[in-house]
Amino acid sequence: MAYVFDGRKFAKEKERALKRTVFSLQEKRITPTLVAILTGENPASKLYVALKKKAAERIGVKFKLIRLSKVSKEELIHLIKEYNQSNEVHGIMVQLPIEGINSRETTREILLSIDPKKDVDGESGSGNYPAATVRAILYAVIDAQSRGFLANWSEIIACVVGATGMVGSALVKELEAKSVRVIKCNTKTLDLTKELAYASLVVSCTGVESIIKKNMVKPGAVVIDVGSPKADVEESVREIASFITPVPGGIGPMTVVCLLENTVDAASLT
Repeated sequence: MAYVFDGRKFAKEKERALKRTVFSLQEKRITPTLVAILTGENPASKLYVALKKKAAERIGVKFKLIRLSKVSKEELIHLIKEYNQSNEVHGIMVQLPIEGINSRETTREILLSIDPKKDVDGESGSGNYPAATVRAILYAVIDAQSRGFLANWSEIIACVVGATGMVGSALVKELEAKSVRVIKCNTKTLDLTKELAYASLVVSCTGVESIIKKNMVKPGAVVIDVGSPKADVEESVREIASFITPVPGGIGPMTVVCLLENTVDAASLT
């Protein structure tokens, strides 16, 4: 049976360390401040933002929530640019999906309007910080390495399922920068079993429930499940993997704390 990574425990430990850093910044009269823009009434989006707000409050980060109904691209970009100019704001994030914006290109244009120094969620792929979800994934991989389940970066063969999405494409870039050999797949890949056959590291970020089956995974592989709100990885994969991140309780809580870590890092540079 696989070792099941405890993302909640990791997040709590990281929060304690961040709280100490925030206290040190506050002694210098710097309060890390994150602006979160939430559009529409999507229940999942409202939940995710509420979790981020609570975590921010626990460590002393000021969390300013901007709630909007349906908004145009131009209005949203104008709002973002206003906060770009504020010296009191260290991080800006837009909760996805954006109500009324269905185009991936338009979404990216909106995200790219965030000042790279304040793009703490990293979803644009052009900010100064790694995407919060990608940072969380890398922490999980490093934990698997520390426990002897994975070799050094250059010896890893990774299969990223969902490699063309925002998270997947950003992850591929980070892994390749570490000399990892990356096999890129998506939901339209004809033979996932064939592509996964030699992967010592499997990361699935498609949002398609149970797309990764037990018979697809190489015995002893490390499996990172970034599915939301349901798991991308079938429960039975635990019987063959060496290390797995669960849904819920894996990458999700780590992503929240990595967003805050990016925000604190941004504040530290002011």
